[in-house]
Amino acid sequence: MEKQNLRRSQKKVITNEVTALKKMRELRGLSRKDAAPLVGVTFKLIEQLENGRVELTKRKIVQYCSAYGFSQKQYRDICEGKIGKIQKEICKVRTKIIEKNALRRSYKKIFTKEAKVLQVLRRIKKLTQDKASSYCGYSRATIGHIENGRIELSLVRIRHIVGSYGFTMKDFEYHIKSDVFVTDIQDDCISIIKNLSEEKLKAVYPLLSTFKN
Repeated sequence: MEKQNLRRSQKKVITNEVTALKKMRELRGLSRKDAAPLVGVTFKLIEQLENGRVELTKRKIVQYCSAYGFSQKQYRDICEGKIGKIQKEICKVRTKIIEKNALRRSYKKIFTKEAKVLQVLRRIKKLTQDKASSYCGYSRATIGHIENGRIELSLVRIRHIVGSYGFTMKDFEYHIKSDVFVTDIQDDCISIIKNLSEEKLKAVYPLLSTFKN
């Protein structure tokens, strides 16, 4: 029994760096389930990391800081126990958001062309967000947050998603340069067809039939 307890304790190492990650999440008022889609991992993995059962690497520190909206300097301050200083900084940001409704919305949701292109690539592959999540290894909620501009997109994350969908970065760049997205054209065509009268639909059907595979 003593050996078994020792074995378990050896796997659990809670350092100041690990505790700081938990503090960042708590300062944002996030539960582990709320934080999971922002980080792009399962809430169980966050639990294991905060309990010292998963190795904390520099890459993970950057990933969690970015997801929670903290700078590397703020993270180091939290590691050193300067919680009061960080709380004051957060209060200043919250005050600005409350004063300006427009700022509050942009703070939470920022649409980018990169996020739109990732959605376009997913739709070209005819993948639902559920199916896309299994390809990328992200949760379905994370895919939704990415496409809705709620998660900051790094080049590493973009490359991962593009590759997971079976595309190259050249494909991604091609769509980034497009003035009109193919999926928008498809949606527009479907909308036009749905609103055609029966007479007009019968008139254009022979032409549309020629484009069948």
